[in-house]
Amino acid sequence: MWKARDSARGIIAILLLSTVTTMNHAAGANYPDKPIRIVVPFAAGSGTDLIARIMAEELSKALETPMIVDNKPGASGQIGTDFVVKSPPDGYTLLITSSATHSANPGLIKKLSYHPIRHFAHISLLITDPLIFSVHPSVAQTLQEFIAVAKNKKLSFGYGSASSLVAASTFNSMAKLDALAVPYKSQPPAAADVAGGHIHYIFADATATGSLIRGGKLRALAMTGAQRAELFPDVPTLAEQGFKDYDLQVWVGLAAPAGTPADIVRKLNAEVRKTLTRPDVRQTFRSHGKTVAPNSIEEQNALVQRQLEVWARRIAEAGLQAE
Repeated sequence: MWKARDSARGIIAILLLSTVTTMNHAAGANYPDKPIRIVVPFAAGSGTDLIARIMAEELSKALETPMIVDNKPGASGQIGTDFVVKSPPDGYTLLITSSATHSANPGLIKKLSYHPIRHFAHISLLITDPLIFSVHPSVAQTLQEFIAVAKNKKLSFGYGSASSLVAASTFNSMAKLDALAVPYKSQPPAAADVAGGHIHYIFADATATGSLIRGGKLRALAMTGAQRAELFPDVPTLAEQGFKDYDLQVWVGLAAPAGTPADIVRKLNAEVRKTLTRPDVRQTFRSHGKTVAPNSIEEQNALVQRQLEVWARRIAEAGLQAE
């Protein structure tokens, strides 16, 4: 009797698994058949917002469906990220991920509302985005001059993202500087306050500081990253100026909630990679100081894990405490 029941249960389980597999395959085959939402966990006007809007425009053409950019800022990116984690894993709610939300936040926030790996189906890397170390022009004209000034006077820096905080704090630690950290809701107002002389310096992307640098309101002293940015070829990297161990990589990617059907994740990865290899799209990002860097699903998972470890180490070395 028990053997018969066990056998029946086994058959039912197989049928259920077969049904779910068939449904998932069908979902992938018909996907997408309605608008897709891309959640940006930061404010409009931020670098991640710009990237999301460029990608939404291009992917909507490739997938032949509307792509809606939905800004959900707050709590260092936790609000928007958590919203996606709790969304149905059907491929219709995606998240712009980044070194802020997935590399820095885990080391800075004690009770983070999500796990950067377990809670996501990572789709692809989108771009790498070097940060520009810029100051109010009255502070210094070169990096070495800045360090000399900062050793004799406690300066202040602004940050509107976890990436910016860790980037500046890592530099301060390496240069043995004591500086005051001033938080902002996003990068643009922090950059504006540096330009206005209210604080002294910032590590931010070209979206937040590019126009201020070109207008002479900020002075760019250095770039993060392995090589100079095409947008500012005259600005040397930190490595060129003696900080060869500065290894933080600022990145932006695309992900879906964990449990999203593999067929859908693979389809999105393929479309992202095709889109980002187009010369016109590459040039659009290049004009904003960003380098396209699409990769495979496996490579993106490995990158998220690797960068999580790198940023955790730098956070510890800089003496930053999780709150």
